[in-house]
Amino acid sequence: MRRGIVLVVTVSALAATICAGSVTSALATPTGGAKICTKKVKRHGKIVKKRVKCPKPKPKPKPKPTASLTVNPQTLSYSGGQATLTYSSSHATACSLSASSTLWSGGNPLTVSCNGSTDVNIPPSTSGGQWTVTFTAQGTAGKASSSGTLTQQAPSYLRSANWSGYVLPSTSLITQVSGSFTVPTLDCSVTPDAGESTWVGIGGEEYANGGSSGDLLQTGIRSNCVSGVQVTNPAWWEDFPINAEQDFLGFSVHPGDVIDAYTYQWSDGSRWETCLDDVTTGLSGLEVTGEGWGVTTGGCGGSFTFQGTTPTLDYAGGYTAEWIVEDYGVNFSQPDVYAPFADYGTVTFSNITTSLSSWSLTSDEAWAIVQNGSVLSTPSAPTGSGFSVTYTG
Repeated sequence: MRRGIVLVVTVSALAATICAGSVTSALATPTGGAKICTKKVKRHGKIVKKRVKCPKPKPKPKPKPTASLTVNPQTLSYSGGQATLTYSSSHATACSLSASSTLWSGGNPLTVSCNGSTDVNIPPSTSGGQWTVTFTAQGTAGKASSSGTLTQQAPSYLRSANWSGYVLPSTSLITQVSGSFTVPTLDCSVTPDAGESTWVGIGGEEYANGGSSGDLLQTGIRSNCVSGVQVTNPAWWEDFPINAEQDFLGFSVHPGDVIDAYTYQWSDGSRWETCLDDVTTGLSGLEVTGEGWGVTTGGCGGSFTFQGTTPTLDYAGGYTAEWIVEDYGVNFSQPDVYAPFADYGTVTFSNITTSLSSWSLTSDEAWAIVQNGSVLSTPSAPTGSGFSVTYTG
């Protein structure tokens, strides 16, 4: 039998792929080389296959970056505080924070990690403010951003160059005011040569359109730092602008002593009296209009030996009641030239009273010390029987 010749033909499988505008076939070579693609074209009225370069597969798109920012808290009071900016991102290679006005030291925008937080400290303000903060995340496929707002409330207090506390106005004559406080311990390491005065009084508010709420009859404690040491805490009384501040002699007062202070008219209307009781030591400093002043252990209304006389001093009353921490004037003839203000910490006025039948303190009567744009002392919101005043300078 004649040996036949067997011809083995390997038929490559055709894989259909979609090319732009036509159908092509990919033919794999027997040796496993690159694919060969064909494209159907019309030639001489016939459809034939033409070999073409196979299209490259489209690369997968790179993920775009994301960005997230939170501001906590979003609102701060006029007294300032700390806010935390927390941010996060994905698919980012570089990140930054920017603010509408700078909130931090360093650049704006500020380079930050792509996942983290930054604390910002807001100082006390006399006008409030608002900042828009933006976190931006940059990646190889673009950038993303997220924004938040930080608001500092405008202060509700009135501004004074030297008074901080509450001034209660009245349409009727005020004939009695009182309050209790503790003599502060000054931080003389911060303010080594400075002072402050804490007092209770009637009258003395100067109106913007001229005039005042009456002469200021007051009594209190003056505390001082000298060369970094708290050395003196004299008790005193004053009828401004008629009579200069007078210290009570032999009246030793110390930080931590509890003080009850009173200014009032006698029940028969014949005299006005200031009385400063040191509850801790039992000493009292008294002044009576038309008579004089001195120190006693008999309390308000008691008898005392005159340290000075006031035979011509009269007082007509006032239309405001005050509980004040003051940056006092350096002398009586220059009341608008103030001593360096001491860091007194916080003073709390409690058990406050007036002769008015119905009254209460509101934020509209709060005063803060503001000098050269800096807030040095601010009052708290009032409670039922008092409030606090805090050094912020």
